[in-house]
Amino acid sequence: MADDTDTPIIDFQQRRRERLHLVHDARLEEVRSAFEKAFPIPGKPLARDGKPAKKKKKKNPRKS
Repeated sequence: MADDTDTPIIDFQQRRRERLHLVHDARLEEVRSAFEKAFPIPGKPLARDGKPAKKKKKKNPRKS
């Protein structure tokens, strides 16, 4: 008679691993957000206006 029912078999070890994974992910996300709040990542530098930078001329010492 036990074979007539189609109840799914629950793998408790797998369920426990899934729960632990979710707990660890939540903790990691909490620590990550606290770290980003304490040490914000600087934004991208402002874009230049597209003009090439001027080069400075090097002074040559006089030869005597």
